[in-house]
Amino acid sequence: MSTGEKPLLDAAIRSLELNGWDASQINEILLDAHASRSSLYHFYGSREGLLAAATAERYRRLLLQEDTALVTEASDCETTEELLAFVTQQLVRTVTDPDSIKARQSRVAIGADALIHEELREDVAQKQQLFLDAIAEIIVAGQQKGIIRPELNAMAYAVWMHGMLLGRTLTESVFQDTASWLEVAIEATLAPLRPR
Repeated sequence: MSTGEKPLLDAAIRSLELNGWDASQINEILLDAHASRSSLYHFYGSREGLLAAATAERYRRLLLQEDTALVTEASDCETTEELLAFVTQQLVRTVTDPDSIKARQSRVAIGADALIHEELREDVAQKQQLFLDAIAEIIVAGQQKGIIRPELNAMAYAVWMHGMLLGRTLTESVFQDTASWLEVAIEATLAPLRPR
């Protein structure tokens, strides 16, 4: 990324966070970035190109907030019970930690934008795939150690688990009893992992 490109991208990300896709104004973004309209067209081709790139980058940054050390920590688990305790801890953190809640809310909003704006779909899908790959990697590592059910499809589980967590984002304003939700979610999340 060139030095002229980054300020535009960062300004567009700030605008998206404050205003959303439809209310983000190019003139405000250009002022914030101290950039010219010709820079916008040179680097991104159009308003939609800039907003698509900014949304994909915003999504990537949100996913990076998920600590990559978690994959290593999960890989260090040597028993089924250690891994199940790790998964439980991460599930609780994801739905109770204020930073995690905010990140989930932003990912859902970006996902909604990707459904509406075709130019955004592929970039968001690519970033999402990297995140799902990391979850699946944890499952495969456990299977290789014999501490997770070997016939479990790691990617299908990763997709289900992530979808369940993002679904919580859509329902937490109407069902605020997080402890009761966790009671069900923990059981549902751990059941497929246990060797039979």
